[in-house]
Amino acid sequence: MRIGFLILAGLFIGACSSNEEVNCEVSDLKLTVSGNVNADCNEGASIELDATGGEGPYLYSFDGSPEQDLTTFNGMPLGGPFLAKVQDVNGCEATLDVEITGDENTVTFEAQSTDAGCGSSQGTITVEASGGEGAYSYKIEDETFGDVSSFNQLEAGTYRVSVKDGTGCINVQGIQVLSGISYESEVKSIVIGSCATTDCHVSGTGRVDLSIFSNVQANAASIRTRVSNKSMPKDDELTNEEIETILCWIDDGALNN
Repeated sequence: MRIGFLILAGLFIGACSSNEEVNCEVSDLKLTVSGNVNADCNEGASIELDATGGEGPYLYSFDGSPEQDLTTFNGMPLGGPFLAKVQDVNGCEATLDVEITGDENTVTFEAQSTDAGCGSSQGTITVEASGGEGAYSYKIEDETFGDVSSFNQLEAGTYRVSVKDGTGCINVQGIQVLSGISYESEVKSIVIGSCATTDCHVSGTGRVDLSIFSNVQANAASIRTRVSNKSMPKDDELTNEEIETILCWIDDGALNN
C-alpha cells in the first residue's frame, strides 16, 4: 500500500522570544515539508522538514513530538492535519498543517459528531471507515483499539480519532465536537446588552463596533481574554453563565450561527 501524495496547507505564526531585539512578527522564518512517496502504509510515512529564514540553529517537531535538531520524522500515519513546527534560536516559530493521504485502496474514514453542550459532556463521534483490507478497529486519543466505531460522553473539543485496518494500516484525523452554542440566539443578546452600548463598543466611540457580527468574530480571541479576566465589559458584570456561554461559542470557532 503506497502513499499517493502530500497535501500541504501552510500557516505562519510569529511567536516572540524573550530577546527584545527580535520582532518575530516580521520574521521571515518559513517551514516546508516533503515526504517519501514510496512509503508503505504499515511502516508509515517519512517526513522531511526544511526551514529557511529566521536565525539558526533550528529545532523541529512533528505531530507533538519532542523538539529535535534532526529534520526527518519516520513512521508517520496517514490522515491529519498534523502540525509540523520549527523554532529558531530567537524563539520565533513557523508552523505547517500537513495531511498525508494514500491511494484509493488505503484505509480512511468519515466521522460525524453531535454537540456536547456548553460545559457538558453529551457529545458523540461516530466513524464510518472504508478502504484498506480486513476488519477495522477504532480508538480515540490514547485509548486501545477496539471494534466499537462510536465514542460517547465527550466534552467540546478536538479529538484524535484513529482507524486501523486488518493489515495494521492506520489513518488518524482530528475530529471536533462543538458545544453547540449559537451566536444569534444565545451570544448576541449578551454582547449587545453589555458590550455594544452607547458609551462603549459602538460606532463613534473610537472602539471596535461590536454591534456588527464580523467585528465580534474578528476580535474573538481578544474578547475571550478580556471576558475571562473580567476586564470586559467595563462597567457591567457578566454572570458566570454568560461568561461560559461566550467562551463556549468562541471555542467552537466563533461561528456565524
